[in-house]
Amino acid sequence: MNCKQKLDLRFFTRDFILSRGGDVDDSGQVMEAVLPEELAEELTVPEFLDLGFSAEGSETGKVHYGSPLLDKMVQVARERIPVTRAVLHFDYLKTAGFERLIQELFTLRNGVGKVGNTAETRADYIILYCDYLAQSDEQKEGLLTLVYNRDNAVEVPAMADGLAGVEMKFERNPAPVALSEKEISRLEQLVQKSGAIHLAEELKDFEKSMNRRFRRGVKNLNEYYQALREEMEKNLQRSGLSEQLINDRKEKIALIPAELAAKRKDLFKKYTIRTRMKLGGAMLLKSPVVKVFFHVAVGRMKQTFTLLYNPVTKSIEPLPCHGCGRGTYQLFFGKEMEILCPECG
Repeated sequence: MNCKQKLDLRFFTRDFILSRGGDVDDSGQVMEAVLPEELAEELTVPEFLDLGFSAEGSETGKVHYGSPLLDKMVQVARERIPVTRAVLHFDYLKTAGFERLIQELFTLRNGVGKVGNTAETRADYIILYCDYLAQSDEQKEGLLTLVYNRDNAVEVPAMADGLAGVEMKFERNPAPVALSEKEISRLEQLVQKSGAIHLAEELKDFEKSMNRRFRRGVKNLNEYYQALREEMEKNLQRSGLSEQLINDRKEKIALIPAELAAKRKDLFKKYTIRTRMKLGGAMLLKSPVVKVFFHVAVGRMKQTFTLLYNPVTKSIEPLPCHGCGRGTYQLFFGKEMEILCPECG
């Protein structure tokens, strides 16, 4: 399990426990947890628990893919999606140097831009924890962490990794969270698109392994049936064979291509990867950001866009494409100054 996977599990575990009314001390290598009595009973663990995120250590407090404790947490989470709220704190917020950063990140394909005023403010984000299962000849399971800006629904993928070193304060026993139907629908569409992209990236090595096994299996099948054909054709040359026996063997030889095709089809089904991804938890996050007012001119048309400097990623967030809704740094401006990505423009 790589470092990112451990962080994803750690974030999920912390948020899960906090959302259920528990408490955690996540300052050390081992996470110390205090669980409500009801949650401890659901997970069949003690109320005071030390949690480790590797295969070593106490069996009771192990949190890694395939561990009984993680399976129970995911099962409980699916019954009621846990949503926590947190606020980020920074001792320092960037106040200058935005023009150079914007020039490095953004490409204006049919316009020119200039940085205007800046203003410190706060932005809302939502973090979605999705557990996945990929099944083939073997199976692989894991957790994807997706982060979106709630105001414009743009994904901020680098934010998930950057949260590990940021001071975060959680709300204790927050009021129930009510997301609008519009936001839920928009998030579902985004998760289907970006989640599929991240999952494909996560399963690259697994897919390569299954493809390698499939090719090896096909090679062995081809060699087996080629040798079988040669052997049967060689036997036909033996003297003393009856006409009936010769015809029977010729029929069997003629059936070899169909039998090989059926075996290859079975092999393809065996190594085809089937995936499932479900939402396991969510966190609403409020973070300080810097608004950067960006003045753009396209011919005689002018418009001011608001860019966000994200102190977690130490970068400017992409702008949403008017066509597909995905974030982009390559800006093409339409007839009404709407932003379009390269695919939509």
